[in-house]
Amino acid sequence: MKSRLFIIPILLGASSVQAEYKPIKPSTDPNPVVTIKGDTLTYIGGINENGLTALSEAIRDVRRGQIKKMVVNSGGGDTKPGIFIGSIIADLKPHLTIETGCFSSCANFLAPAAASITINENAFLGWHGNDRGFEIVAAQKGLTLREHLRASVQGQADNFKDPDGKPVDMEAYLDEAVPTIQALIAKEAALYKRMGLANDTFAICGVGSRFDDRLSGEQLGWGFSIADMARLGLPPVKYKGRGRYENNPAFKQWLIQLKPKDCIP
Repeated sequence: MKSRLFIIPILLGASSVQAEYKPIKPSTDPNPVVTIKGDTLTYIGGINENGLTALSEAIRDVRRGQIKKMVVNSGGGDTKPGIFIGSIIADLKPHLTIETGCFSSCANFLAPAAASITINENAFLGWHGNDRGFEIVAAQKGLTLREHLRASVQGQADNFKDPDGKPVDMEAYLDEAVPTIQALIAKEAALYKRMGLANDTFAICGVGSRFDDRLSGEQLGWGFSIADMARLGLPPVKYKGRGRYENNPAFKQWLIQLKPKDCIP
């Protein structure tokens, strides 16, 4: 009888041991799945023109005030469609739930547009810069935006040819790229103003050489604690997990933690 008393707690203890959670990246599917069920809009996949088209079609016939909640799982993508998607979300103003992750353009334009943000257990909200970051990095290096872009793409451009097999015309490329980025920076600023945000500090906090050597392993960018996101003016955020949000495995896997004092003025 005594042996059984010892065996039972050992078995119970063994059954309570859980496999270690392995973080996964949020979806960057080039063909995002966008659905509406009742009062909930779901967006899974990359931020791109396909996603903008799918979202526009999905909400075409919704009643005013119908969408109250949104679920997102996105690793981000392109700025221009991201701004338009963010504008749509700003109109809907849903309570956003992040499954797996919301990164890059998702964090830049979708999350700030929500009425509130809920981060599911072992999910994350993270940034690695917006288009204004190009101007900031250029200024840090004492360069114009044009000079910075030239230096950034020169190595790649040397390996590309135009349809006629000739080297890429770098100056013609820059003639188009510089005003395009400047226009996107203006659109970003207009969207943030429309959202009621004082600035885009959360999106540019870690750009530049000061933080390049802080990323290690598979880290992609940066994130903030719940309290610091409030200090930076983001919508109210809560974490549906155990312990502190910034200690969850996904945050540690993909992000470094920054604080408002780390951010560029």
